[in-house]
Amino acid sequence: MKTIIIREANKKDLNDILRLNLVLFKKEFNEFDKTLNIKWTYSQKGKDYFNKRITSKEGFVAVAVNNNEIIGYICCGLHNDRTRIAEKAELENMMVAEEYRGQKIGSKLVKVFFEWCKTKKIKNILVTASADNLSGIRFYRKQGFNDYDLTLEKKLK
Repeated sequence: MKTIIIREANKKDLNDILRLNLVLFKKEFNEFDKTLNIKWTYSQKGKDYFNKRITSKEGFVAVAVNNNEIIGYICCGLHNDRTRIAEKAELENMMVAEEYRGQKIGSKLVKVFFEWCKTKKIKNILVTASADNLSGIRFYRKQGFNDYDLTLEKKLK
């Protein structure tokens, strides 16, 4: 196995990012959130979202590459919160292919996002995880994230 390379994404990476995002959405849907729209990834809105994150100065996307195959990605952006004085960035979604987990690839992706935030002079970074996604929450806590907000939801019958 070659060394896994982490690099900033470009438009040519879009199809691989969409492929991995669909895996993420299916996993989230099956395990944590039945309200996710699995068709969103390949919809025009989904494609536009990732294109904007890849090409805009307000977005950041990096990929993990092994033998010319994209095996993971992280997608982030500046977070506009009009009620707070501190500028924030958000780790919006990330995915590492199942067979590559446990190799610190996710940590490396998060690290390059943190570096991007420093270039933007962003000090506050947020991420959201499904409350039942305990492994995801443990991962984010290992990256230095702490509990901040709590979102509660009620389903009406």
